[in-house]
Amino acid sequence: MKTRILLPFITFCIIMMLSGNASAQYRSFILGIKAAPHIGWLNTNQKDYNSEGAKLGFSWGVTSEFYFAKNYALATGLTFIYQNGALSYPDVIGGNLVTLQRDYRIRYIELPAVLKMKTNEIGEFRYYGQIGLGFAIRTSSKGRDEYQAGNSTIVNDFQDIDDQTNLFRTSMIIGAGVEYPFDNNTSVVAGINFNNGFTNALREKNTVNFHEHQGKPNFIELSLGVNF
Repeated sequence: MKTRILLPFITFCIIMMLSGNASAQYRSFILGIKAAPHIGWLNTNQKDYNSEGAKLGFSWGVTSEFYFAKNYALATGLTFIYQNGALSYPDVIGGNLVTLQRDYRIRYIELPAVLKMKTNEIGEFRYYGQIGLGFAIRTSSKGRDEYQAGNSTIVNDFQDIDDQTNLFRTSMIIGAGVEYPFDNNTSVVAGINFNNGFTNALREKNTVNFHEHQGKPNFIELSLGVNF
C-alpha cells in the first residue's frame, strides 16, 4: 500500500518539475512559522485492543517552500509534534487478568515532504491543497496506566516508556487552506491537515494473548502560520 501511494506521488512531482516554466517570475523560496492545535488518536485493529477516543495535542515548527513553478512547490520544514492518545487492552498485573487503559504522550520531530498547489489570486486570497509524506523521529514517550483491581481503581502516573515505543514514524499528509497576503513578502496562512500514520508506534507483545501491541498515531490539525 505504501508503494502504491509513494510512486504516483514521486512521479507527479517529477512531471510538474519538468513542465514548470523556467522563465516565469515568482519567488523561488518562502520561509514561515506555524502553530497547530490538533485532535489526535491511536488507531488499532489488533484483536482485543480498543482506541479510547481522541485527545487534544499540538504541533509547531518552521516551514519552507521551494517553488519550481508559480503555483507549485515542494514544501518541507521541521515540525515538533505533541501526540496524545489512549488504548485499552488485556494485561496481567500482580497475577490478575485486568483490562488496562494506557494514556500515551508521544513527542516527535517530523520532516514533511509535501507537494503544495496554489490557485492564482481570487479576490485577495489564494487557496491551496497539499499532499505528501511525513518522516518523524520519536524524541520521548510517556504512559499513564489505569485498571480495576477488585473494587479499586489503580492509577500509575505518567512514566517513561521509550523502550516500548518505536523510534521512527511515517505518515501521509493531506490538507487544504487559504493564504492572505499583507504585502509582496508576507502572508498569513490558515489550513486543515490530516496526518495519517502508516507505522505502528508501539513495540513488544501482549503478555496475555502474545499479540503485538499496536497503535498508529493520527491527528487532524488546524494550522495557523505566517510566511515571509
